[in-house]
Amino acid sequence: MKKLLLLFAITSVSIIANAQCTPDPAYTQPGVYPDSATGFLPACVGEYYEQVVTNIVPNDTSVEIIPLLPPVTLQFDSVVVSSFSGLPPSMTYQCVSSLNGCAFAGGETGCILISGTPSAGEEGNYTLTIVVDVYLGGDPSPIATETVDWYVIKVLAAGNCNAGLNDNSEENISLFPNPTDGLLKIEGLNYYSNTISILDINGKLIDQYQDIKTSSFDFNVENLENGVYFVKVDNINSSKTIRFTKK
Repeated sequence: MKKLLLLFAITSVSIIANAQCTPDPAYTQPGVYPDSATGFLPACVGEYYEQVVTNIVPNDTSVEIIPLLPPVTLQFDSVVVSSFSGLPPSMTYQCVSSLNGCAFAGGETGCILISGTPSAGEEGNYTLTIVVDVYLGGDPSPIATETVDWYVIKVLAAGNCNAGLNDNSEENISLFPNPTDGLLKIEGLNYYSNTISILDINGKLIDQYQDIKTSSFDFNVENLENGVYFVKVDNINSSKTIRFTKK
Protein backbone atom coordinates (compact mmCIF):
# COMPACT_ATOMS: atom_id res chain seq x y z
CA MET A 1 0.00 0.00 0.00
CA LYS A 2 1.23 3.48 -0.77
CA LYS A 3 2.81 5.48 2.01
CA LEU A 4 0.26 8.22 1.36
CA LEU A 5 -2.43 5.99 2.80
CA LEU A 6 -0.61 5.49 6.08
CA LEU A 7 -0.47 8.99 7.57
CA PHE A 8 -1.53 10.34 10.25
CA ALA A 9 -2.18 10.06 13.97
CA ILE A 10 -0.32 11.47 16.94
CA THR A 11 0.19 9.87 20.32
CA SER A 12 1.70 12.90 22.03
CA VAL A 13 0.36 16.34 21.23
CA SER A 14 0.79 19.92 22.37
CA ILE A 15 -2.69 21.40 22.75
CA ILE A 16 -3.20 24.77 21.10
CA ALA A 17 -5.63 27.03 22.89
CA ASN A 18 -8.72 27.89 20.84
CA ALA A 19 -7.31 26.14 17.76
CA GLN A 20 -8.48 23.17 15.78
CA CYS A 21 -8.58 22.09 12.18
CA THR A 22 -11.31 20.95 9.83
CA PRO A 23 -10.62 18.34 7.13
CA ASP A 24 -10.87 19.84 3.65
CA PRO A 25 -14.11 18.49 2.10
CA ALA A 26 -12.59 18.82 -1.37
CA TYR A 27 -10.70 15.58 -0.74
CA THR A 28 -12.68 12.33 -0.78
CA GLN A 29 -10.19 9.59 -1.66
CA PRO A 30 -7.93 7.83 0.87
CA GLY A 31 -4.63 9.62 1.22
CA VAL A 32 -2.89 12.61 2.75
CA TYR A 33 -3.38 16.16 1.46
CA PRO A 34 -1.56 18.25 0.42
CA ASP A 35 0.49 15.54 -1.24
CA SER A 36 4.27 15.49 -1.56
CA ALA A 37 4.15 17.28 -4.92
CA THR A 38 2.17 20.22 -3.50
CA GLY A 39 3.91 20.49 -0.13
CA PHE A 40 3.48 23.22 2.47
CA LEU A 41 3.29 26.98 2.12
CA PRO A 42 6.26 28.96 3.50
CA ALA A 43 6.14 30.69 6.88
CA CYS A 44 7.44 34.16 7.72
CA VAL A 45 9.11 35.52 10.86
CA GLY A 46 6.65 37.52 12.95
CA GLU A 47 3.53 36.32 11.10
CA TYR A 48 1.09 33.70 12.37
CA TYR A 49 1.27 30.51 10.30
CA GLU A 50 -0.93 27.48 10.00
CA GLN A 51 -1.00 24.47 7.72
CA VAL A 52 -3.81 21.92 7.67
CA VAL A 53 -3.09 18.33 6.70
CA THR A 54 -6.18 16.32 5.72
CA ASN A 55 -5.89 12.57 6.31
CA ILE A 56 -8.34 9.99 4.94
CA VAL A 57 -7.73 6.46 6.22
CA PRO A 58 -9.19 3.64 4.09
CA ASN A 59 -11.63 1.12 5.58
CA ASP A 60 -9.69 -1.87 4.34
CA THR A 61 -6.90 -3.12 2.11
CA SER A 62 -6.39 -6.17 -0.10
CA VAL A 63 -3.38 -8.38 0.61
CA GLU A 64 -2.09 -11.33 -1.41
CA ILE A 65 -1.24 -13.86 1.31
CA ILE A 66 -0.80 -16.94 -0.91
CA PRO A 67 0.53 -16.45 -4.47
CA LEU A 68 -1.93 -17.22 -7.28
CA LEU A 69 -4.89 -17.18 -4.88
CA PRO A 70 -7.35 -14.26 -4.64
CA PRO A 71 -6.24 -11.47 -2.28
CA VAL A 72 -7.71 -11.26 1.21
CA THR A 73 -9.49 -8.10 2.38
CA LEU A 74 -8.23 -6.89 5.77
CA GLN A 75 -9.92 -4.18 7.86
CA PHE A 76 -7.94 -1.20 9.14
CA ASP A 77 -8.11 -0.68 12.90
CA SER A 78 -6.17 2.56 13.18
CA VAL A 79 -3.18 4.57 11.99
CA VAL A 80 -0.91 5.99 14.70
CA VAL A 81 2.09 8.29 14.57
CA SER A 82 4.61 7.20 17.17
CA SER A 83 6.82 10.29 16.76
CA PHE A 84 6.62 13.72 15.11
CA SER A 85 9.73 15.90 14.92
CA GLY A 86 11.42 18.64 12.92
CA LEU A 87 9.05 21.58 13.43
CA PRO A 88 10.46 25.09 13.84
CA PRO A 89 10.87 25.86 17.57
CA SER A 90 7.92 28.29 17.64
CA MET A 91 5.47 25.88 16.04
CA THR A 92 3.40 23.04 17.43
CA TYR A 93 0.76 20.65 16.17
CA GLN A 94 -2.70 19.40 17.08
CA CYS A 95 -4.84 16.69 15.53
CA VAL A 96 -8.58 16.14 15.32
CA SER A 97 -9.84 12.55 15.27
CA SER A 98 -12.59 10.43 16.79
CA LEU A 99 -10.22 8.37 18.96
CA ASN A 100 -8.45 9.24 22.19
CA GLY A 101 -5.00 10.72 21.78
CA CYS A 102 -4.50 11.22 18.07
CA ALA A 103 -5.03 7.83 16.49
CA PHE A 104 -7.12 7.80 13.32
CA ALA A 105 -9.62 4.96 12.91
CA GLY A 106 -10.06 2.99 9.72
CA GLY A 107 -12.49 4.77 7.42
CA GLU A 108 -12.02 8.09 9.25
CA THR A 109 -11.29 11.51 7.81
CA GLY A 110 -9.25 13.63 10.21
CA CYS A 111 -6.72 16.41 10.17
CA ILE A 112 -3.62 17.89 11.76
CA LEU A 113 -3.11 21.60 12.38
CA ILE A 114 0.47 22.86 12.39
CA SER A 115 0.63 26.44 13.67
CA GLY A 116 2.70 29.10 15.37
CA THR A 117 4.49 32.41 14.84
CA PRO A 118 8.15 31.98 13.88
CA SER A 119 10.69 34.13 15.72
CA ALA A 120 13.81 35.88 14.40
CA GLY A 121 16.64 33.39 14.13
CA GLU A 122 14.37 30.56 12.96
CA GLU A 123 14.83 31.28 9.24
CA GLY A 124 15.61 28.19 7.18
CA ASN A 125 14.18 24.89 5.98
CA TYR A 126 12.66 22.41 8.43
CA THR A 127 12.10 18.83 7.27
CA LEU A 128 9.42 17.04 9.26
CA THR A 129 10.00 13.42 10.26
CA ILE A 130 6.94 11.37 11.14
CA VAL A 131 7.11 7.72 12.18
CA VAL A 132 3.82 5.95 11.47
CA ASP A 133 2.44 2.65 12.80
CA VAL A 134 -0.45 0.93 11.00
CA TYR A 135 -2.78 -1.52 12.77
CA LEU A 136 -5.25 -3.97 11.28
CA GLY A 137 -8.37 -5.22 13.07
CA GLY A 138 -7.70 -7.92 15.66
CA ASP A 139 -3.91 -7.52 15.65
CA PRO A 140 -2.32 -5.84 18.71
CA SER A 141 0.96 -5.25 16.87
CA PRO A 142 1.43 -2.87 13.94
CA ILE A 143 1.62 -4.56 10.55
CA ALA A 144 3.83 -1.78 9.18
CA THR A 145 5.98 1.10 10.36
CA GLU A 146 6.85 3.87 7.92
CA THR A 147 8.91 7.06 8.11
CA VAL A 148 7.40 10.05 6.29
CA ASP A 149 9.93 12.79 5.56
CA TRP A 150 8.75 14.67 2.47
CA TYR A 151 7.14 17.70 4.18
CA VAL A 152 9.30 20.83 4.53
CA ILE A 153 8.41 24.13 6.20
CA LYS A 154 10.47 27.03 4.87
CA VAL A 155 10.70 29.95 7.31
CA LEU A 156 11.43 33.24 5.54
CA ALA A 157 12.76 36.50 6.96
CA ALA A 158 10.23 39.08 8.16
CA GLY A 159 8.26 40.69 5.34
CA ASN A 160 9.10 38.09 2.69
CA CYS A 161 6.00 35.89 2.83
CA ASN A 162 4.46 37.35 -0.30
CA ALA A 163 7.63 36.91 -2.35
CA GLY A 164 7.09 34.64 -5.31
CA LEU A 165 3.29 34.79 -5.15
CA ASN A 166 2.82 37.44 -7.82
CA ASP A 167 2.55 37.03 -11.56
CA ASN A 168 2.77 40.33 -13.50
CA SER A 169 1.44 41.95 -10.32
CA GLU A 170 0.16 45.44 -9.73
CA GLU A 171 2.87 46.65 -7.36
CA ASN A 172 0.69 49.40 -5.86
CA ILE A 173 -2.01 47.07 -4.56
CA SER A 174 -2.09 46.90 -0.76
CA LEU A 175 -4.26 45.13 1.80
CA PHE A 176 -4.92 46.38 5.33
CA PRO A 177 -5.30 46.02 8.25
CA ASN A 178 -3.29 42.82 8.29
CA PRO A 179 -3.85 40.92 10.58
CA THR A 180 -7.55 41.74 10.78
CA ASP A 181 -10.48 40.74 12.98
CA GLY A 182 -13.11 41.64 10.41
CA LEU A 183 -12.91 44.41 7.83
CA LEU A 184 -10.28 44.44 5.06
CA LYS A 185 -9.55 47.12 2.46
CA ILE A 186 -7.76 46.67 -0.86
CA GLU A 187 -6.24 49.84 -2.30
CA GLY A 188 -4.35 50.53 -5.52
CA LEU A 189 -6.72 48.70 -7.86
CA ASN A 190 -6.80 49.79 -11.48
CA TYR A 191 -10.07 50.52 -13.23
CA TYR A 192 -10.20 47.31 -15.22
CA SER A 193 -12.82 44.74 -14.30
CA ASN A 194 -11.17 43.05 -11.31
CA THR A 195 -12.07 39.68 -9.81
CA ILE A 196 -11.21 39.42 -6.11
CA SER A 197 -11.04 35.91 -4.64
CA ILE A 198 -10.64 34.81 -1.02
CA LEU A 199 -8.74 31.52 -0.67
CA ASP A 200 -7.95 29.37 2.34
CA ILE A 201 -4.44 28.15 3.15
CA ASN A 202 -4.93 25.12 0.88
CA GLY A 203 -5.99 27.28 -2.08
CA LYS A 204 -9.69 26.46 -1.80
CA LEU A 205 -12.04 29.24 -2.94
CA ILE A 206 -14.07 30.67 -0.04
CA ASP A 207 -15.62 33.79 -1.57
CA GLN A 208 -15.36 35.85 -4.75
CA TYR A 209 -16.28 39.37 -5.90
CA GLN A 210 -16.48 40.06 -9.64
CA ASP A 211 -16.42 43.09 -11.94
CA ILE A 212 -14.86 45.45 -9.36
CA LYS A 213 -13.97 48.70 -11.21
CA THR A 214 -13.05 51.02 -8.34
CA SER A 215 -9.59 51.97 -7.01
CA SER A 216 -10.38 50.45 -3.60
CA PHE A 217 -12.63 47.72 -2.27
CA ASP A 218 -13.81 46.88 1.26
CA PHE A 219 -15.00 43.46 2.41
CA ASN A 220 -15.68 41.67 5.67
CA VAL A 221 -14.03 38.41 6.81
CA GLU A 222 -15.34 38.34 10.38
CA ASN A 223 -17.15 35.06 9.71
CA LEU A 224 -13.92 33.26 8.79
CA GLU A 225 -12.19 31.10 11.37
CA ASN A 226 -8.90 32.47 12.70
CA GLY A 227 -5.97 31.55 10.49
CA VAL A 228 -4.05 32.35 7.31
CA TYR A 229 -5.81 33.18 4.03
CA PHE A 230 -5.07 34.76 0.64
CA VAL A 231 -6.66 37.52 -1.42
CA LYS A 232 -6.17 37.09 -5.17
CA VAL A 233 -6.78 40.02 -7.51
CA ASP A 234 -7.14 39.17 -11.22
CA ASN A 235 -7.81 41.33 -14.25
CA ILE A 236 -7.07 41.20 -17.96
CA ASN A 237 -3.52 42.54 -17.49
CA SER A 238 -2.26 41.17 -14.18
CA SER A 239 -2.68 38.97 -11.15
CA LYS A 240 -1.60 39.48 -7.55
CA THR A 241 -1.94 37.31 -4.46
CA ILE A 242 -1.61 38.77 -0.95
CA ARG A 243 -1.46 36.74 2.24
CA PHE A 244 -3.45 37.89 5.30
CA THR A 245 -4.21 36.64 8.79
CA LYS A 246 -7.66 36.54 10.40
CA LYS A 247 -7.28 36.84 14.18
